[in-house]
Amino acid sequence: MSILRFRVSFEDYDDIHRDIDLKDDHTFADLLAIILQSIQFDNKHNSEFFLADHNWRKGDRIGEVNAGDSKGKLAETALINFIDDPHQRFLFTYDLEARWNFTIELIRLISSPDGHVNYPRLVVSAGTAPVQYKENLIIPVREQTESRSRRRKSDTDDDALMAIAAMDDDEDALSEGGEISDSAPEEISLDLPADLDLETDNEIAKLAEEFNNTTEVGEDESHDDDEYGNDDDEFGGDDDEYNSGYGSGRDEYDE
Repeated sequence: MSILRFRVSFEDYDDIHRDIDLKDDHTFADLLAIILQSIQFDNKHNSEFFLADHNWRKGDRIGEVNAGDSKGKLAETALINFIDDPHQRFLFTYDLEARWNFTIELIRLISSPDGHVNYPRLVVSAGTAPVQYKENLIIPVREQTESRSRRRKSDTDDDALMAIAAMDDDEDALSEGGEISDSAPEEISLDLPADLDLETDNEIAKLAEEFNNTTEVGEDESHDDDEYGNDDDEFGGDDDEYNSGYGSGRDEYDE
């Protein structure tokens, strides 16, 4: 009896492989079990074995191993029955839906087994095997949109608050420096009698009109006084002229 050493590699991960020793009378079911154990995969899915050439092109189908089936065809088929090359190659697919693909190559023949070793056994383990079941984190589109809108609204509010704070700082700096004076326009207050009852808009309008007329009359009277004063001066000037004329005539008659 001889020992068959196979190198099992992930088809998509060249740097991950396992070297496994089996006896030549071990079956493909035994090979499947030690492969899954070495990469920590469960044995809940079916698998297929194919022959392969030296370029890893798929050849004839050897058969399928059903999950947990210890009485299938490949559970009774010895490995030595499909080995006719010192570097025999197989292709192996586990879980026909997920399709984990492996390459299997015979790399060594050992003439006799070690009596102190239990076979099949794992000899070399290189690289960490990928996780069998990949968990997909699914974020609902609605929740994602709402979170983005909240973030955008929050950013907008923050920008507005920063802009207002900057404006306040500028106004404070200018007012302290004395360059800009924010003084409110003067307001004219109208003192109303305490017992006045304004019930209609017409009364308010009349009151405003009387106030305006009073202001205009005061301005006109002061202006008229100036004009009359000027007229008196003119009349006074005329009197001077008349007086000058009369004086001249008297002087002439006296002469």
